Amino acid sequence: MRKKDIKIRINEILWKKSLEKIESDFGRKYCKTDSMMIIMLLALYKRKSILRNSDNIYLAVQRSEQLDSSNYTFITIAVYDGLLELLQKLHPAFPYSQLIESAIADYLVLPRSFYTECISPLYTIVGSKNHTMQEATATIVDEMNLYHESLTLIDGCCATGSLFFGLKDYPWKTVILNDLNPLRTNFLNVLKKEPLKLIKKILGNDISFIKQPETKNPKLKDFKELLNTYETKRKNYHKVDCNIAIAYTMFITQCIDKAHIEQSIEIIGRILRFLPACMKLQKAIITQQDCLTYLRNDTTDKLVLLDTPYIGSESICGIKGYDYNKFHKKVSGYLHNSQYPFLYYCRITPPKSEDTLSSKDAEHVMKMKLEYYFSDLNCSRHTVNLKKDAELILYKNTEKIPPKD
Repeated sequence: MRKKDIKIRINEILWKKSLEKIESDFGRKYCKTDSMMIIMLLALYKRKSILRNSDNIYLAVQRSEQLDSSNYTFITIAVYDGLLELLQKLHPAFPYSQLIESAIADYLVLPRSFYTECISPLYTIVGSKNHTMQEATATIVDEMNLYHESLTLIDGCCATGSLFFGLKDYPWKTVILNDLNPLRTNFLNVLKKEPLKLIKKILGNDISFIKQPETKNPKLKDFKELLNTYETKRKNYHKVDCNIAIAYTMFITQCIDKAHIEQSIEIIGRILRFLPACMKLQKAIITQQDCLTYLRNDTTDKLVLLDTPYIGSESICGIKGYDYNKFHKKVSGYLHNSQYPFLYYCRITPPKSEDTLSSKDAEHVMKMKLEYYFSDLNCSRHTVNLKKDAELILYKNTEKIPPKD
């Protein structure tokens, strides 16, 4: 995308309020150009929602005289032409000034939860959680009726962060997103601290190379070599990085390194979730530890989401060189003795990579492995049927809800 200057008529009162709200939502001040970009990006998120209404302009003011012409001024500001075109598709008859005013009004009126609740996956990897698994998780957590203010939410193997992003916007005491893969933790940290720099890098770079194999494949090879080098270098680090170039490379790689190559419009659709994710991450702590660290009974004031590499799928989804035979046994021991609520994710059906056994034998092996570790685990079970397989969520709620006043 290219930037272009546009001259618009803007309400100074609403513009000032939106700048203050941006500082509150994102924990920092942005220049006017960046603030306008934030407003436009958020205006395109869930853009067809019925909550977006032309009357929001009246809800954005306290008194009708605030909409008097005396409160308007003209400004010239640089915007991405592609974002402007997408806004124009929503309201073809609106001039630029009205498009921007509508976006500002929506941002001021719509609740924070409109953006931060139930955010769809930002990108996909092998084994990542899709929207169906997000919904199943959100339903279970909601039905637990937890006292969120006293709990730390810990996503022990967060990967793309989709389990956390898919939840409602609860007032957790603390949120910890942990993963051993430095590519994943770096991406989340960039989203939290420098989302606009990442978005600008994606929008500003020419990604037309993805359209043809002869241009895509060499570029993809270079990307993967860069990522492998980075991952190898930082795999034993505990400090989480904030490398925008690596976050960009990883994101584009995940969008195109698969059978269905995501095109520009699909990539933009994912980018529109970045700022809502950033808002949700503001109070989160991102760590790069072995998830076993968080399974001890050091406190009962936590809810643990544990989406480890599935039994039988470790070679595809796991960390290279990690001993998963010992790992699964340790996880089983911790969960059997847990005094805190948890959700543990596993697979009922055999992994797609299993092609050495018949379907019947593979299913039996999978059943035996799960029973070996978790047959006597005292917890509830929820099966999620997907298109070609089934997953299982084992969960336990141990928290006592304080009495109402």
